[in-house]
This record gives sequence, structure tokens and C-alpha cells, in this order.
Amino acid sequence: MPIRIRWTSKEYFGIGLLLLGMSGMFQLFFIFVGQYFLAMGNHIIVVLIPVGVWVAIFFAALIVFESYAQVERRERLRRRFGKKTSKGSTLKRFLNFPITKPLLIIFIVFNIFFFSTFFISTLFLHNSMAFLAAEILSATFCLLIANLIERNYGRVKRF
Repeated sequence: MPIRIRWTSKEYFGIGLLLLGMSGMFQLFFIFVGQYFLAMGNHIIVVLIPVGVWVAIFFAALIVFESYAQVERRERLRRRFGKKTSKGSTLKRFLNFPITKPLLIIFIVFNIFFFSTFFISTLFLHNSMAFLAAEILSATFCLLIANLIERNYGRVKRF
């Protein structure tokens, strides 16, 4: 994954913290779901595994954000003196916020793979092992999708 990380600069430090916080809030939601709705009793699986998945989701969101930022920088350099477009609808302004697209992509992919893997694995495994397998496989798929987006959409230059 050839990512060029510029997170310590003034430009992206706040966005990096926003991505980290939103990834943490997402995993807090899954801790809550695992504890109360999926009947997990093992606190190690419910708390420690989502911390590792939190880091994976954060890294995947960084990769997707950086690929979108690379395309935006490239377009800004090409059309430096073009006309400014007017603001669109509220949905368009919401999607144009820098962290919205990466988080939506990662959260949708994670939800789809988590629930499908969890419900399939509960047929063969205990609830806690199914939760563990679903979390790890979903985080892996999120990283793979982020890599796919980076290679096909962003084409980040290797440095």
C-alpha cells in the first residue's frame, strides 16, 4: 500500500484526529452491539479485539482519504483558474466534506462483511468465536477495499 502520509503537517493533523475519533466511535457501537444484542460474555473478545480493529479501520480510512486527497490535488493543479461552482444541495455539501466519503465507504464495507460473517459463523462456532472471526475478517476486507480504491481510483505516486 503505497501511501504518502502527511499527517503531522498542519493540513491533515485535524482530519487525522477526526478519522481516529470516528473510527473509535464506530467500534464503540460494535462493542455495544456485541455486549447487549449478540450476547457476548467474554470481555476480552468484546473490548480488546475491537481496539485492534479500530486501528485497522483507522488505517483503511487514512488510505481512502489519501487517495481522494491525491485526486483532488491533481484536479486542483489542472484547473487552477477555472470557474468556481456554486454550492449544491445539503447532501452534496455533506458528501464533499473531506472525511465523509472515506468513513462511509469503510463503515458500509465493515457492516456488510461483519453481519454476513457473524451470522454464517454462528452456525458453526460459538457466539464469541463468531464475533471474533467476524471482526477480524471485516477489518481485513476493509483494508483490502481501501487498497483497491487506492490502486484504482487514487493512483498515489510512490515516494
